[in-house]
Amino acid sequence: MGVQIKGGKSPPRNSPCPCGSGLKFKYCHGDGLKQAVCTRVANEKMVQLIREEQKKRGLIPRNFRCNNCEHTFDVPEKSVTTGRGMCPECNSVEIEKIAEEL
Repeated sequence: MGVQIKGGKSPPRNSPCPCGSGLKFKYCHGDGLKQAVCTRVANEKMVQLIREEQKKRGLIPRNFRCNNCEHTFDVPEKSVTTGRGMCPECNSVEIEKIAEEL
């Protein structure tokens, strides 16, 4: 249970935690509940950072609406450039991005 150091052993409970928090191991990563919370928060932050990078690179599908036929559709944003995106229903280039909720 807890953080493991080289060799696969946990530090003694009363020694400083190897994460550098300044707390004793038993009050930091040696506490199973605190370790679980730390892992969950780290995973959530990683998912957020990955999603932001995908958005920057135009890899997340975005909602678009055709101003001609009102059809809505999702495509990766990088495939829709000014005057080049086309509605899959009517082939119109009169499309606009719908505000995203995140």
